[in-house]
Amino acid sequence: MNVLAVSYDSEPVWRHFFARKKLDYPFLADTESKVIDAFGLRNKAVNIDFMKGIPNPGVFLLDAQGRVTAKYFEEDYRERFTISSVLTGRFGQKAAPLGEFTGKRIKVTTGASASVVRGGQRIRLTLEGALAKGLHVYAPGAPEEFIPVAWTLEGVKATEPVWPKADKKSQYSGVFSAARDITLPPQLKDETLVVKGTFRYQSCTNRICYPPETVPVEWKFVSESHDRERAPVELRRK
Repeated sequence: MNVLAVSYDSEPVWRHFFARKKLDYPFLADTESKVIDAFGLRNKAVNIDFMKGIPNPGVFLLDAQGRVTAKYFEEDYRERFTISSVLTGRFGQKAAPLGEFTGKRIKVTTGASASVVRGGQRIRLTLEGALAKGLHVYAPGAPEEFIPVAWTLEGVKATEPVWPKADKKSQYSGVFSAARDITLPPQLKDETLVVKGTFRYQSCTNRICYPPETVPVEWKFVSESHDRERAPVELRRK
């Protein structure tokens, strides 16, 4: 996979930023916003003179023939898809494990597309359940007489969980995993950030079902404040 960045900033600004951050992928200095306008990306809500032509931040995925196969954009410019969340969510890159939590009849492992985060980023969370041999749980959408698995989160903006396909009896057995995205608040400090939630399940054998159990789970991140260093004055737009 190759990465190309596009911005309305000039080449000297890009080179200064890339040198400071030790980046080496290709970039396009679209100073007149021609490419930005061609793709309909101009942020029309920005009327400040030196910021006119700035794009809405986002990611396009292109195939080998240059065709756009997917795009990832947020409505709020303060929120951003991360490359790691795209790789984890679309291409199956394995999430970094962040914790293990044990219930009476299940072990739950939490993971995320990144362990170091910044404000406004979209992060892919994963939750993996491991059941003992002979046990199963019921998937969402199971007949109403059964209690399906459920995953809640506290205090974060989140998408609905994506659960794996169940068997013909709407059951999961062995190891199964789910995923969902969260968007972090725009402003974060340099600190430890803990996202808490619960996993509820009812395990059954072919003969009996045990009482449902709720397992507290969490995802622990290192959060960093945004890099607000600007380019040298002589390189900035007038």
